[in-house]
Amino acid sequence: MKAVTSILLLSLSFSICAWSQNGKLLEKKALEFPDSVAAQLVEALPEFEAIKFSKLTYLSDGLKVTAYLAEPKAEGQYPCIIANRGGNRDFGQWNPISVGFFLGKMASWGYVVVASQYRGNDGGEGVEQFGGDDVNDVLNLLPLLEQIPAADTSRIGLEGGSRGGMMAYQSLRKSCRFKAAAILAGVTNSFTTIKDRPEMEKYVYAELVPDYPNSKEKELQKRSAVFWANEICKTTPLLIMHGSADWRVSALQSLELVQKLYAYRHPVRFILFEGADHGIREFRKDMFHELRRHFDYYVRDGKPLPNMEPHGR
Repeated sequence: MKAVTSILLLSLSFSICAWSQNGKLLEKKALEFPDSVAAQLVEALPEFEAIKFSKLTYLSDGLKVTAYLAEPKAEGQYPCIIANRGGNRDFGQWNPISVGFFLGKMASWGYVVVASQYRGNDGGEGVEQFGGDDVNDVLNLLPLLEQIPAADTSRIGLEGGSRGGMMAYQSLRKSCRFKAAAILAGVTNSFTTIKDRPEMEKYVYAELVPDYPNSKEKELQKRSAVFWANEICKTTPLLIMHGSADWRVSALQSLELVQKLYAYRHPVRFILFEGADHGIREFRKDMFHELRRHFDYYVRDGKPLPNMEPHGR
């Protein structure tokens, strides 16, 4: 009996120790770009050479997880953005082009930008759950940022696209640390996703969501912000953007959530880009303009929330 008790205490002690180190930065090394990739990035992003890129390893729930960091080379302290990628497993992973262009783009605005690859990917430990415990991999970037000298952790924004939007909504359900959030073509209703794209259930949800056959309803609701829109942090103003010709995630998902947010008087700006695809490529310049405006206004400059009560003449 004493042996069993000792084992349980040791296990509990290990668990507490692992959780207490959430966000601990284990390794930060410079990210080198192949010459051909660097040339493409310089052409697409003239500010590319003013940005410093790093590959990180950090702890999340006791697991070693991979992340990427983009920060201005110029000395100083900068507001921060946590970015969330779409896809699952290898599909949609951060790669040199997406890190250099997308993270670099936001860093060029004067931000420290960090993005998780999620557990189980890119050399990381564990297995991702497509919006389960891997949401902690996002939230554990908050204490990680405190170990980055250039990061002003009193000013943090949150961004996510597609599956990353689902991760962002869940993060906003759990934390009010974010001064603003921007969601691009985010998943808001996993039931609708499966109805529109049945292959998503067979090859993604059923393969990644723990105990999916026995807990389908519960787990899909957890991954569907439309069912708990009133629990999204009300002090985090949202920018939601979607393309009306998106076949991967129907714009109706964002519309459904926006209606609920409107009813709860959550500060939200919604932009539906006519004829745009999942990546809003037809309006990429406008999308980045709105993204920067939103983060500069609320995160960088700390402007007050709008008055959501009916008012005016």
